[in-house]
Parts: sequence; structure tokens; C-alpha cells
Amino acid sequence: MDFPKSITINACEKFLDNLLEKDEFETLRLPVGTTGYASSFGGLASAIQAANTWGRKIESRVLCLTPSSAKDEIYEVIQRPHKFVAAMSAKSIVMLNKADDDLRPQINEAAKQAIELQACQQHGQQRGGLCWFAFVDHSSKGFDRNFYIERQGEKPEPRQPEQFKAVIGAMVDKAMAVPGGARNLERDSLTYLGRIFYELFLNTHEHGTRGEYRSEWLKPGVRVIYAQGINLSEAAANHAAKGQPILLDYLSAVTKRHPNESQRRFVEIGVVDSGLGYCGRWLADHQSGGGKQELSIQDEYEIFKKCFSFRQTSTTKNSKGNGLPVVMERLTKLEGFMRVRSGRLSLYRDFLSSPYIPHDAFAFYDWNSGGSAEKLLTPMAEACGVSISLIIPVDEK
Repeated sequence: MDFPKSITINACEKFLDNLLEKDEFETLRLPVGTTGYASSFGGLASAIQAANTWGRKIESRVLCLTPSSAKDEIYEVIQRPHKFVAAMSAKSIVMLNKADDDLRPQINEAAKQAIELQACQQHGQQRGGLCWFAFVDHSSKGFDRNFYIERQGEKPEPRQPEQFKAVIGAMVDKAMAVPGGARNLERDSLTYLGRIFYELFLNTHEHGTRGEYRSEWLKPGVRVIYAQGINLSEAAANHAAKGQPILLDYLSAVTKRHPNESQRRFVEIGVVDSGLGYCGRWLADHQSGGGKQELSIQDEYEIFKKCFSFRQTSTTKNSKGNGLPVVMERLTKLEGFMRVRSGRLSLYRDFLSSPYIPHDAFAFYDWNSGGSAEKLLTPMAEACGVSISLIIPVDEK
């Protein structure tokens, strides 16, 4: 089975459809190169989630690399977040037509070096306008020191909000420097973004790393967070949103709000884990007698809203946040956009046209129909974990 070379949301959804039709297959083939990084909003988060779903659903987990005369195949895997995730989940990694030569030890060593290096940089790993951190939770590499405090004899704990603000600030500055032409975030905007980042990280740390029982770490389990700087002309924005009318409407609204700017500048932020997802986590924690297969899509959405309206925490009181409503409030201030993919749900909210009002009903919209999720939901192929992608406009200089 081939992983898509163009990592758009639509391509990754087709991959999930095909993946879940199969009980088992021998290999997942990664293509040479990747397109769509800086021209497909949400595509990278979708690709990471697709790789995580393969890792969680397929027992054999054999990964096949395509030989290339122009690229170092191992470097290509380590430098691409979705390929990195697939490699960390694989039981064996081979080159096409060389099935007897397992590359997994080489790739694991290269991954170890990359993760150790990312801990030395406040912006993490960088490739062009993309900055990212990987957390391999089924190994000793799940606790990057930019995010965690480790004390001898104690479990690692997430750092405080100011550190998360500094990290996302460094990631955004580096990510936006490559496409250029954008102002640095103003103090208030950085504060809002730091709080969003803090809440989403705590959520994935607490709920996206554990199995059916809170005491067990997921195996395999990989999380990725990233920031990506994107500059688009009006024509390029329209092309980026091709086949995605929801995004096109949002980009058009941003353009109308800033009519004198020749290009639109955005930072995209993604937070992706390989956990049980909102619904699976809720059922596991509440010891429900029924399984997910017995739930309607509307039941799954109601559980999602419960999870989004508040966040139980398993960490110490010093690292508690205020929950996901804070994310929605801050995204409203930043005129942002959010897409959430979990289980069979694919949801979004455009906070420019649909601002969050404190204590509202946490309403979202269905990605495929564009209508209110309260009235109509489109069941999607079951995806593992949670994928959240945010789009935030940035002012030009």
C-alpha cells in the first residue's frame, strides 16, 4: 500500500479509507519526496495522523522505502514528520527489493540523534519554514527538556505556561523567517498563542499518551507538534484551498479583513498524537459498558463536546490549565481557524466568522458538509489519536 506523496487532507482521507478496508497487508511503501507541505493547510497534520493510524491498526508494520539517486533515504525519513512517525511505529524497515536488509537499527540511531538535537534548540527541528518536535512515547525519548522537568525518582512533569510561550514564540519566529515579510507577533498575540499551545500540549500529554488503562503507555505511541510559516498570494491561496471550500471561505474572509496586503501570511500549528482519541479516552476513563462500535456518530460528537468543554487532569495542580475553552477564546482573539480530526469525526470552526462566546455550547461544524455538527455529521474512516491544526493570520511588515 502506498502512502500519498502529496499530503493534502483529501489524499490522506483516501489513504485512511483504503487502510481500514484491509485487515492486514505486508508493507507500507513511502514515496520518494513529498509535496504539499507549505501549500496545503492541515495536510501535514493529516499525514501524521494517517501514519499513526497505520502504526496502531496494522499488526505487521513493515515499512518499505523507495530507493533514490537524488536523496539520502534515511535522512529523508528522519526529516519528514509523517515519515518519522511511520518509521518509529514500524517493526521492520526495508528498501524496495531488499527485504532481507532491515534498516530499522540505522533509522532508530538517526532518530535518536535528531531527538537529542531538537532538545538543544528552543524551536526544535527545522526544515525550511517548518519547525517541529517529536515525542516517541514508547521509548525514553518522550520527554524533551523544552517541555518537561525531570527530577530523579519522580515522573517527568510538563513545564509552566511561560516556557511554552517561549517555545512557541521561538518556533513561530523561525518558521516565519523563511517565507519572510511578516511582523513579529505582538505581545498580546504571543500571549494568546502561548496559552493555546500550553493547553493543547497538556491535553495531548494527559490524554494522548496512554492506553486503555492510565498506567500503561501506548506502544507504539508518537506525538508531533509543529509550526509552519506560509506566505500565499490570492491565486496561491485559492489553489491551496482547492477541493476544500471550507478553507476557501476562511481565506476569503481574511483577505477581506486585510484588503491592502498583496500576500496573506499565516502560521499553521499542528498538535497530533496516537492515543485513543476523544471518544475512546472518555469510554476508557468512564468504564462504559458499551464499545465505540455501539455508538452513533452523534453519540461520538456529544462525547467530543464533553471532552472539549472541560479537561480533567492527571498532573499536579501546579500544571493545571483552564481547559480547551481557553483555546477557543484565544483563537477568537487571533481570528484563527481550527480543524479537529478524531475517531470518525472531522470538525472545524472558523473563529473569524463564528467567534467563541464564553460559556457557549462549543458548537463545531462538519468538515464535509460545512453545516452545523449539531444537525448533520459525516462519518469518516476511523482515525487513531487526535489531530488538531490551527491557522492564524500574521500581519505583514
